[in-house]
Amino acid sequence: MLLQGILIVIIGALIGWITNYIAIKMLFRPYKEINFGLFKIQGLIPKRRHEIAMTIAETVQKELISMDDIIGKLKTSEMGTELENMIDEILSRKLKSEITSKFPMLAMFLNDSMVDKIKDAIKNTILENKDEILEKIFASIEKKVDFKEIIVERVDNFSLEQLEEITFSLAKKELKHIEVIGAVLGGLIGLVQFGITFIL
Repeated sequence: MLLQGILIVIIGALIGWITNYIAIKMLFRPYKEINFGLFKIQGLIPKRRHEIAMTIAETVQKELISMDDIIGKLKTSEMGTELENMIDEILSRKLKSEITSKFPMLAMFLNDSMVDKIKDAIKNTILENKDEILEKIFASIEKKVDFKEIIVERVDNFSLEQLEEITFSLAKKELKHIEVIGAVLGGLIGLVQFGITFIL
C-alpha cells in the first residue's frame, strides 16, 4: 500500500509538472498553425501577436509615452539654441562656396567681411521666425509620425524566436516555479486520491 501511495504521488507530480511545462511551451509553440482536422493548434503569442502588439502600443501610448510627450520634451529643450548653432555651422561651411559657384562674377568683390554680413542677415531672418519654424516642424512630426503604428509594426515584425528567447531568459525563475508548483499540486492531488482510496 505504501509503495502504491508513493507511485500515485510520483505519477501525480509528473503529470502536474509535464502539464505546466507543456502549457508554458505552448505560449510560443508551435509558431505556425497545425491543423489536426477537428481542431487546430498554435502557440498563444504567435496566434494573437497582432492583438498583443495593438494592446502593447495602446498601453505604451496611454500610460507610458505618447507623441505629445515627445513633442512637449522637444519644445522644452534647447531647440532654439541648437537651431542657431546649426545655422551658424551650415552658413560658415557653405555660404561662400555657394555664392561663388552660383555667382562667379561676385567672387572678386566677395571678402570675409561681406560674407559675414550676408551670413548674419540670413541667420537673423531665420531666427526672427524661429518659433514659427519650430512649431511647423513639431506639427509636421505630430501629423506624420504615428507612434502606435510604429510599435505595432515593430512587434508584428519581431522574430518569434527572439521574443521567445527574451521572454524565457527574463522570466526563467518564475517559469521554473510554475513547473515546480504544477509538480507539487500534482503530488498533493495524488496523495489525496490515495487517501480517499485507502479510506474507502
